[in-house]
Formats: sequence, C-alpha cells, structure tokens
Amino acid sequence: MRTYVNGVYRSARRSMLALSAAVIPALSPSRLPAQSADAPSGKISGRIIDATTGQGIAAAGIQVVGTTIGTQSGVDGRYLLGRVPAGTVTIQVRRIGYGPKTITGIMLPAGGSVEQNVSLTTAELQLAAVSVTAAKEKGTVNEALNQQRNATNAVNAITAEQIARSPDSDAAQAAQRVSGVTVQDGKYLQVRGLGERYTTASLNGARIPSPEPERKVVPLDLFPAGLLQDVTTTKTFTPDQPGDFAGANVNIRTREFPARRQINYSTSFGGNTRVMGQTLPFAPRAGGELVGYANSARSLPQAIAQANFLSNISQSQYNQMALQQRNVWNAAPRAGGMNGSFGASTGGNTILGKRIGYVLSGNYGYSEEVRSDERTAVGNQGPNNTVVPLTQLQGETGRSSIQWGGIANMSTLVGRGNRLSLNTTLTRSADNEARSDRGFDENLNDSIIRTTLRYVERGVATANLQGEHQLGERNRTAWSATYGNTTRKEPDRSDVVYSRGANGQFSLLGSLDGARRLYFDLQETNNTVQVDHTINVGAVSNQNTLKFGAYLRATDRTSQAPIFAFISRADDAVRAQSPDVVFGATQACGSCAQINVQPIGQAGSYTAADRTSAAYLMGDWGLGSRVRVIAGARYEQAKIDVNSSTQGGFTAVAALDNADVLPSLLINTRLTDNQNLRFGITRTLARPEYRELAPVTFRDVLGGVSVTGNDKLRRSLIDNLDLRWEAFPNPGEVFSVGVFAKQFDRPIERVESATSGAYQARFQNALKAVNIGAELEARKQLGFLGNWAAPFTAFSNVTIMKSSVDLDTLQALTVTDKTRRLVGQAPYVVNAGLSYSNLSGSANATILYNVVGDRIFAAGVAPLPNIVERSRNVIDMSLRFPVRGSLSGRVDARNLLDARYRFMQGNLEREGYNAGRTISAGLSWRQ
Repeated sequence: MRTYVNGVYRSARRSMLALSAAVIPALSPSRLPAQSADAPSGKISGRIIDATTGQGIAAAGIQVVGTTIGTQSGVDGRYLLGRVPAGTVTIQVRRIGYGPKTITGIMLPAGGSVEQNVSLTTAELQLAAVSVTAAKEKGTVNEALNQQRNATNAVNAITAEQIARSPDSDAAQAAQRVSGVTVQDGKYLQVRGLGERYTTASLNGARIPSPEPERKVVPLDLFPAGLLQDVTTTKTFTPDQPGDFAGANVNIRTREFPARRQINYSTSFGGNTRVMGQTLPFAPRAGGELVGYANSARSLPQAIAQANFLSNISQSQYNQMALQQRNVWNAAPRAGGMNGSFGASTGGNTILGKRIGYVLSGNYGYSEEVRSDERTAVGNQGPNNTVVPLTQLQGETGRSSIQWGGIANMSTLVGRGNRLSLNTTLTRSADNEARSDRGFDENLNDSIIRTTLRYVERGVATANLQGEHQLGERNRTAWSATYGNTTRKEPDRSDVVYSRGANGQFSLLGSLDGARRLYFDLQETNNTVQVDHTINVGAVSNQNTLKFGAYLRATDRTSQAPIFAFISRADDAVRAQSPDVVFGATQACGSCAQINVQPIGQAGSYTAADRTSAAYLMGDWGLGSRVRVIAGARYEQAKIDVNSSTQGGFTAVAALDNADVLPSLLINTRLTDNQNLRFGITRTLARPEYRELAPVTFRDVLGGVSVTGNDKLRRSLIDNLDLRWEAFPNPGEVFSVGVFAKQFDRPIERVESATSGAYQARFQNALKAVNIGAELEARKQLGFLGNWAAPFTAFSNVTIMKSSVDLDTLQALTVTDKTRRLVGQAPYVVNAGLSYSNLSGSANATILYNVVGDRIFAAGVAPLPNIVERSRNVIDMSLRFPVRGSLSGRVDARNLLDARYRFMQGNLEREGYNAGRTISAGLSWRQ
C-alpha cells in the first residue's frame, strides 16, 4: 500500500510541475501578445477527447498558434482559453501517446465565445501531425461522441435534435423510437418485450423513485420534451450500474448549458379531433388543478379522519361527515376545448464574470383528451371455449390534463482538475377526468348507470450534486449525491352507481358499492450516494482502466388509501335524485338519520423502507488496438421491509433480504474503423415492488379489478446473453443486427381470475422463464439514389421476440396456460420513418410509423383465457420550417390512424376505446 501511495504522490508531483511549466508562462503578463487592454478578444472552450472511445483526455496541451496563450485540459478533457484575439484563430493540441493536431479557421467574434471540441488519435495509429479545419473537426468529433458507437455496453439514444424533429411532447413518446422499446398507457416503458418491472429509469444518472402505487416504473410522460438533452437506453449490464434491471436502464439527461448565452421561447396550440366541439363529460374543478396542486377542498374531512370506526359512531357524526365532504359527484358535460403549451429557456457559461455554465428551462402544457366509445366487460366461460359477458358497460371519459416542469442546472470548473455540477429538476402533472357509462351488471341482474370523478396529481423533484476530480494523469474520482422526492395524490375520488328498480326508475344503490370516496396519498423520498474511482494502467493513450466504487440508496415510502362508503337509508324517491341531493344538507340536518358512512375493510395503507448497498470492481482492458474486454462483478445487498394494514384492522409485515453477486463480461471488437462486434454475458435481478409485497386489497367499484399483494414473493435472477454487430458507414448512418437471450429464475407474474361480476388480481413467482429475440436497426441517407434524394433519410428498427414462462401452479391458482409468454411481452416491435432536411437544416419534415404486436396484459386463470392487448398501427408526422429571422414554425400530427385500443379476453372485448387524432401548430424563437 505504501508503495502505491508513494507512486501516486510522485505521479501527482510530476503532473503539478508539468502543469505549472505550461500554465505559468502563459499567464505571465510579460509573455502575452502586445495588445491594449481593450483589444477585441474572446474565449475558446471545449473538450479534448479520444477519437476511438470518446473519453475525455486530461493533461493535453492546447496552444493558440502565433501567441503564447495556452492551457492544459483538465477533468473530462475540458479546457478554456481566455483573452484570445478575436478573428480567425488556429489552435494546436498535443498529448504524449497521441498524434498532435492543428485546428484552423476558428472564427472567434469580439467579446464572444466558441466551443471547439478536438479528437486525438493514438500515436500508433497516427504517425504524422494532422491539420484540419474547424468545420471538418466538428464532424470528426460528432463521430467520436456518437454514444452508440463508442459506448462500453449496448446503447441506443434519442438526441435533442431527433426529439425536435418529431411530434413527441415528452420523454415517453421520444423513447418509444428506440429499438425494442414499447410504451404502455402512453407513459410506461417496456424494453425487449419485458414488463416495466425489468426497466429502471434514471435522471442525470440518478435513480428516479416511482410515483405509481402498484408498478415499479416511472411514468416518463412526467418529463416534457423541451427539458431533454437526450434519452439513452442501456441494454447490457456493467458492474458500475445498479443491478436491478434486465430489459434496460433508461437515463434521461436534462439540457446542458450552451457555449454562449442563448434564450429560447416556444408556444403551440391545437386540439383532438374527438374532443374539440364535442360534448363530453368533464370533472368539475375545486381549485389548483391547473397547476397540479389541488386545494384543501379535496382533503379528507376532519370528521372522517378523527372518527374511530371500531367504536360506536353517532348519527350527528355521520351527518358531519356528509356535510364536510366535497359534495360533488356528477360530471359537468361541456364542449371540448383546445390544447396549448408554452416554454422558455436560457443558458450560458458565465455568471458575474465567473466561468459557470448554467441552463434554466421551464415548460407548461394543457390538453384535453377523450376515451370515445369506451367499453368494459367482465366475462365467464361460455360454450365452445368462448367467453360470455356477465357485466357490460359503455360510455366515455373526458380528461383535462396539465404538465409542467423546470430545470436549473449549473456546472463549474474549480481549477483544471475539478468539476462540480448541480442539477435540479421539478416536474408536475395532473389529470382531472370524468367517466360516465351505463349497461348491465350481472351481480344486480339489472341495468346500472355509473359515474366516476377522478383527479390524480404526480410530481418528481430531484437535486443531484456531482463532482469529478482529475488526480494526476492516472487517477480520477467521481461522486454524486442525490435527493429525490416523489408524490402521487388521488384526493377525493368519487364513484356512484344507480340501478334500475322494479318500477323502471334508477336510484342510488343502498349498498357499499352505491357511493364511495377515495383519498389516496403516496409520498416517497430517495437518497442516493455513489463514489467511483478510475485508475489508468499503462500508457494513458491505451485507455486501460481499473474502476471500483460504492453505492448506497435509502428509500422510504408511505402510501395511504382509505376508502369510505356513503350509504343512504332514504326512500327510493330521495335516492332517485342527484347524489349531491342524497348526501346534501337536507339529508344531513340535525334531526336527519338518513346517512351512514363506513370504511371499506379491505382497503388499506402501507409503509416501506428499502436500504440497498453495493460495491463493485471492474476492468476495461485493450487486447491490442481492436479488442477491449470489460469484466467485473457487483456485490449488491437489499433489505426491504413493508408494513401494511387495512381499515378493517388487519396488519401484516413482509421482508425481503438478499445479497447477490452480479458478474459481467463484455467483449467489444473493432472489426474495422466503422464496424463493431459486441458480446456480453451478465447477471441481473428484479425485486418485487413494495405494493406487491403488501397483502392488502385495493378494490375498485363495480366491474373493476381488486388487486392483492403477496408477502411471499421472492426476487428474480436473470442471466443475460447479448451479441450485436454494428456498422457506421457514414456520419449519421448506422446498420446493426443483434440477438439476445434471457433466462429468468422465479420471475414475478400478475394473474387475474374472474369472480362474480369482478376480477381478482394477485402476484406470484413463476418457476422460470426464457426470453429470446433479435434486433435490427438501420439509418441511411438516400443520396445514393440521386441528388433529388440527398435531403432524405430513411430509418427503421425491428425487434422480434419470443418468451416462455413456466408457472408454479401450486399457489392456489389454476392458470390458463402452464407455459405461455411473459406478461407484457410482444412478439414484435416495428419503428420506421422517413425524414427530410434542407441543406441549411432550417426546414425538415418527418413521418413516423410504429406497431407493437399482441401482448399479454394480464395472465388468465382457468377456465378463462389471457387478457391480450391487440396491436395498433400508429402514424405520426412533424414539420419544421423557418418563418423569419430567428422565428421558426412547426406543425405536428399524432395518431393519424386513430386505431382502437382493444384488450381482448378470447372473443370478449374486456376494454376498448378510441383516443382521437391530435393536431398542433407552434412557433419558436431563439436568440
């Protein structure tokens, strides 16, 4: 150890001496070019990177030719040249082990700044000095920085430029353009046909806690597209990543600061063809819904919160409960309106004369949506293996939604060897919807009318502090500390059911299902700390590294979901009136005894504590100039405790405590300068979601699904095999073919069974499962067809998958198929598109196509078949064009085919609706 420390000390001392020798003369006033104090000058900044790997190169010397102005690159290869004479500038870059490079034709405006990244090639591949123009070097750097080409593992990314050329309004819509990625319910990502439990999401490299009560997934529609730098999907595991994913890790990077100060504004307006001008049911507002913070009118009434339902409740208390609750039960039909959004951002690299990069950005959007011709059904076994409907309802849902978000990111260099960054994000969304439907209910053996008012608000707030420290030539330490807070509230949801009596008149049900209020509140905090240290071994230009680190995450969640039934004892004449009359002041007077309030015994709450710690060791080693081996292992321990209780007094405790070693071996071969071959064999895992471990039932109103957790669930282990060939024939072009295979031990599956008039869902561990598939991706510029086709680029990705799961039928369930596909797995996913861009890039158009094959939404229990979400063909279009000066316009169209959403159970449409086409137009301005 002493020898190692002395070696590090000597290396650091030599680096400091070399740094002083290079920098002090450059900063000495006597050595600066003779120019007056007010002579026009500017700044040049950027990164020095390895042309092969895209990694930053520290301790490279950068010199302004013809002057004594110079500096050395620091952490991550970053550099800054100040007081450079304005005009046409030439710089020269040198680094031991790399061929020198001269960049000519850098146009530096007086008082301005220019970003100039430079790529260096190792000396063994470049024998002579190279001189290139700044414009040509930009293309070389873009090629070196291509994430898919230079990543250690298998990576696909959607950049800000690609997002800008699509009609995508949030991260979920953008991510579905990635090979093998599908999006469920417009927000939940699934990769390679695996359910959302196998996909993790990160924001600027830090885990995002999930705001969903029953899903281990982050709804990516929380993040507006205007805040994004890129969305990267990593499909193979390396030990420096958390091990709980098998499908992918999706990392959302918010916008980085520009090289010079910028200001951007954007606005759009439009509407849905099935919404605008159509009379639809909408939910009345209580205040605060338009900003995603509902006011106290929706809060749980004090009379209910303070009541002890296990003891006697007086009639006056019941009456106070009715008087204090927000007495709104009915939808408010009105004509649908337009959608609109507004965004603004600014960024730069100087604050009060200090070198501090910053970006501030905010977006707000309002939209109205519909589920038109909405049908739901509950079925049972019929003759000849058919499914006959027991309960059938038809109606529609009207929804008004808001989404807003903001980021404030800052970064600065402290000296040349230290970089500090602070990334803060706040996003908020809210859906206020009303659903009205009617039909036949099997339990009541009669017709019913049902109305649901539902308001849901979700929010994610994160603060991420990162540091990078270059410790001499060979040592680099990076660390991050992240705080995350996630909320999901569904306050004051109301469900009312009217049934037809013998006289043909509809009146409020007098049972627990007649009128209900739900007050749901989920709060989760997440604190994460990670430290990584990288040591360069051998010649720096060989990029051979040894990397090790530690990781700690502490998550605490509280979920409360009390449900109360409001029961009326009034006669049929009163119960035939509107619910606001049935539970209004006339029925809750001092002498009235018509109202009773009861908690739903099965409904409940839970708390969860998750402590995950990990340590890892990995090496990245070159075998010659074309083969790199990345090998290592991660030790990860997770302790999860879930305490649950129901309103009926039942309590339960569930615990999960596992320690796992997760090995990883990747071999990347550079077949030619433009071709890679990647091989990987890894082990990952998947843990149950907290709610899945809580044996508490959440029960919907008539026709809904009652979901019960399972405290006996175990974590799943997944062995992964990946092989991919990639070719990059020209800048912006790619061809790749890959195959993958995954073997699961004890995968977690959701199964559903039908009882009288309703569905029961629970979770169980299957015995094992296998998932195999192939991925093909192509992006090709069409100029080879002739000059007329030069502005066009065609692109497509196709994923073909097959899975099989063996279920453990000894867990009190007789499943429909003992061997079937994994829940959520589609047999194929196809994305395709054609884009046009003029020579200047100021005008472009894109048409996009997407289809996902039939996938199992929920596994059935005999004698009923599985519930399958049918495939839909989706076409979107986008157009960008200049208007005048810095003003540009856009026209977007989504879901042009308006294909129906259909969830089938055999021949029965269990759920179905149409969402309509969305058309929008907008303007943006940049300074």
